[in-house]
Amino acid sequence: MKYIELIGISLKSDILLDLFETYDVDVVYRYDRNHEGMDDEFTAEIPDMGLEFLFNSSQELTTLFMRNVKHSGFNPFDDPDPRRVPFNTGIEAMEWAKEQSIDAQYQESKTDPLFGEIPEWVKLNFETFFIHYQFENGSVTMVTLQAQNA
Repeated sequence: MKYIELIGISLKSDILLDLFETYDVDVVYRYDRNHEGMDDEFTAEIPDMGLEFLFNSSQELTTLFMRNVKHSGFNPFDDPDPRRVPFNTGIEAMEWAKEQSIDAQYQESKTDPLFGEIPEWVKLNFETFFIHYQFENGSVTMVTLQAQNA
């Protein structure tokens, strides 16, 4: 299975049950305890693999956060790993996206008065999902796979 094929998969799918069991993962349930009209969600994390999972109230994976980590343990996923890309900056990513005919958006790093430093990023848009790359110091620091309209 490829990482991107996880988007939309059930929390109780065999692959996630096996993965979570292997890494002794606790799934955290977050509910709208303040009556703000927010949907319930479930989260899980495997720090050894640099993965954080976000599931919607229907227990479907909507977002996968991926950090770069050195990992040599069990990994059921096939390449390509979205963290291993042929670009190291947003400008390079935009050039690559253009060569691949992929719709993309770019934001250079900036300082926001409320949020502080916002790193450079590129968002690659596909039909049912997007991949968001965050860059700092000439390398990819975070990758987010997310369902469109999540």
